[in-house]
Amino acid sequence: MTKKHGAVFLYLLLFLFWLILSATLDLVIIVTGLLASLLVVFYNYDLIFNPLEATRLTLKTIKRLIVLFFVLIMNIVKSNIEVAKIVLSPKMKIDPGFVSIRQPLKKELNQAFYANAITLTPGTLSIDCSNNEIIVHGLVQSQVKGIEGSSLEKVFIDFEDEGGQK
Repeated sequence: MTKKHGAVFLYLLLFLFWLILSATLDLVIIVTGLLASLLVVFYNYDLIFNPLEATRLTLKTIKRLIVLFFVLIMNIVKSNIEVAKIVLSPKMKIDPGFVSIRQPLKKELNQAFYANAITLTPGTLSIDCSNNEIIVHGLVQSQVKGIEGSSLEKVFIDFEDEGGQK
């Protein structure tokens, strides 16, 4: 698939997503969706279709993406339970603060996805992301330090490792 075909595919996919999320279909909604989808593709073209950043779409990549999705959901659920325990306990054992964790990924797009995945887990917030570290604020600093070597980190490393070997 060429870059142009990929851009058209992404445009159609974004527009379809827009239509699914819209409760009604009228001219204003459709035109807004067409323009919004076009702007997203236009402004992200170099990032998404950069050969150094792009991950080849293979069955192995799709399998890894599905595994990544389920591991992320499991981490979100587990973190929700931990935050609920903290909030509902009478002593509210929190130790908020900033923790620097290493950035295990090389591709900028994957680094951004990883930092956002950390933010999606309750009790954590990615503050800054660089090539070699992520600054994370957490309710409990020891739990934030546990991100290094976690299942979430491992699936992101596996996803970035296209060949299956490190």
